[in-house]
Amino acid sequence: MGNQKPEKKTRGISIKAILSFLVSIAFCSFLISVTIINSVNIEKIRLEQQIQEKTHRISEDISKLLYKTEALSAMIVHDRNMDSFDIIAPTIADDPVIQNILIAPHGIVTKIYPYAENENLIGWNYFDDKADNREAMIARDKDELVLGGPIDIIQGGKAIFGRLPVFIDTTEEAHKFWGIVSITLKFPQVLDRTELEIFDTYGCAYELWRINPDTNEKQVMINNYDRIKPNSRFIEKPLQIFNAEWRLKVSLNSTWYGHPENIALVLAGFFISLIVFFVMQNNYELKNMQIVFETMAITDPLTGIFNRRHFLETVYGGVEKARRFKETCYFIMFDIDKFKNINDTYGHQIGDKVLIEVTTRIKASIRPYDLFARYGGEEFLIFTSGITKSQICAMAERLRLCLCSKKYVYDDISFDCSASFGITPMDDYNIDNAIKNSDEAMYAAKRKGRNCVVYFGDNGN
Repeated sequence: MGNQKPEKKTRGISIKAILSFLVSIAFCSFLISVTIINSVNIEKIRLEQQIQEKTHRISEDISKLLYKTEALSAMIVHDRNMDSFDIIAPTIADDPVIQNILIAPHGIVTKIYPYAENENLIGWNYFDDKADNREAMIARDKDELVLGGPIDIIQGGKAIFGRLPVFIDTTEEAHKFWGIVSITLKFPQVLDRTELEIFDTYGCAYELWRINPDTNEKQVMINNYDRIKPNSRFIEKPLQIFNAEWRLKVSLNSTWYGHPENIALVLAGFFISLIVFFVMQNNYELKNMQIVFETMAITDPLTGIFNRRHFLETVYGGVEKARRFKETCYFIMFDIDKFKNINDTYGHQIGDKVLIEVTTRIKASIRPYDLFARYGGEEFLIFTSGITKSQICAMAERLRLCLCSKKYVYDDISFDCSASFGITPMDDYNIDNAIKNSDEAMYAAKRKGRNCVVYFGDNGN
């Protein structure tokens, strides 16, 4: 009997110790699991935002470059002899990722820029029965801009291209097929500004792929890995660029136990886990709020482009860079003609829509690294550098045409709208003087009858 009491005491202590241990493990496991799951979900949300941003950026950058074919098409409609090609071509092919631009009456290449290293394309027939000509035929048949590639090119490397059919009105036939205009972009250099390498900082593997129309098989166009880990989680987003559907796939190769902070959570226990969770969650929410406030501080709330204050702050950096490289800087100021009449006639809501559409048209027609801002009311300001006087004048004229060549249509309302442009160089790198001069040039354009471009110092302004 005397030996039974200690046995009961030993069993009681053991059971309590085991239950306490199991409860502690369960509670700690719950807290740690919640922390890790939330951390993974936050990372996933941030990653999804990055993927969404990158797919949008890829589509926007490539679309802007391919839309330069519209300028070639407009040139042909107004100059069917193509005499102005050699003048206009350098202003269109002003981006280093552009391999070449060309025009092909009846599908046969007759002019190309630059000619050096591309001369072997002269005489190429886009309507021969060749795989590389598929997009030209689709563009002609559907009467729309078509994206093709990437493909291997004769000059070496790979490229993507846009084919745009040109139709003209003749005395014999309305909307008669004239031929093809095309722009070729270096690949993958065209993706450099997208900064896909940010996924490396997340420890993720990514690939940009499509279904090859010739083989009907998956074609990986660019990636950062040798092989995705088996059974790894991934996020995939489609991006549509005209007729082509590409997909960006990002694989989450990291595991929870691969993060030292998660191991530390397990070792430290449920109290530290709980504190870390709330601190991380709080920091995440504060960071998101900071991003929202920073965005509100630098952009115009209506158009989404830079506001006046942030534009001027950013221009200082551009001017200093131009000063170091001894480049000429330019300001282009433009003002929507008779904007008050639009507000008075159609109301301020239509006026706001006009401002938004003007912004959209201009953004599609300038280089991605040109600075563009709403300066005030219906006035806008563009800062650019590294080009000549003839190029800036051609650029401003192209912008003027993009605003006035197409009607502004909202429901059952349709009207024309134009803008007056003033250009000034910044030879002395004085921003205040340059803005003042561009403003004077713009008002000189107003005095000349509006809807025109005036270069400061020309015509006595």
